[in-house]
Amino acid sequence: MSLTVQRLRFTDNIDDMTRLLTALGLSVSITSDKGGWVVLAGRAGTVALHSAADSDRGAQQGKTCLSFEETELDALARQLVASGFGNADHPDESMVYDEAYGRAITITVDGEELTINGRSDDLYGYSSTGVESGPEAGDLRVTPIRFVADQTDDRRLLESLGFSLVGEADPHFTQLALPDAGGSVGLHYPYTDELPIVPGPFAIQLTFETTAPLPEIVQRAESAGAAAKLNESEFGDFVTITDPDGQQIQVHSV
Repeated sequence: MSLTVQRLRFTDNIDDMTRLLTALGLSVSITSDKGGWVVLAGRAGTVALHSAADSDRGAQQGKTCLSFEETELDALARQLVASGFGNADHPDESMVYDEAYGRAITITVDGEELTINGRSDDLYGYSSTGVESGPEAGDLRVTPIRFVADQTDDRRLLESLGFSLVGEADPHFTQLALPDAGGSVGLHYPYTDELPIVPGPFAIQLTFETTAPLPEIVQRAESAGAAAKLNESEFGDFVTITDPDGQQIQVHSV
């Protein structure tokens, strides 16, 4: 199996978002021949841009949510069932179902639905650049931040998906990562009533980690027409960027 963190941004500024994210250090991986869908790969993890106007979920403009992509959905479904995430009412029923765009798994945690999409080799209607997550895709690592007051259920889910703890767990912030180029997820305690997210199921903030000098990240953002600011803090330096949807992106130094 090969699970990948994929942050899904609903936006009607796909061209401008693509321009900014590629300037920051991601690489275009997949595009829809009809438009309205772009996947960008990083050194670890991916970001998918989906037309907000065409969303069948009625997703708000600028919303970013956590999702995943898996090459072997059936094997992952068996792993999830063994971990207690199967359908309790229909234990023999497969978790994998068909959508118009392919196969998927949906998991409900605390009333919120998380989608894991199957990866298909059939690119009918799509075009691939051949770029995959890894060193050749750039120097940004996909590190979405999910704000939760209690990490228990999220940690149980992520660990069932194959994530491992990075460093030490902390009630204020805990990071978990997949092997190799799979990406990571940070669980952050809600520090304010006005979080930098558009609310919704598994809403996250678009954040990254980089080994590049942060002043260079500021220059990259400004080259794409975005406002950027270098911040210094006791927890580490980072850049805040206002993206074309008016949302705040953060890039942290590692």
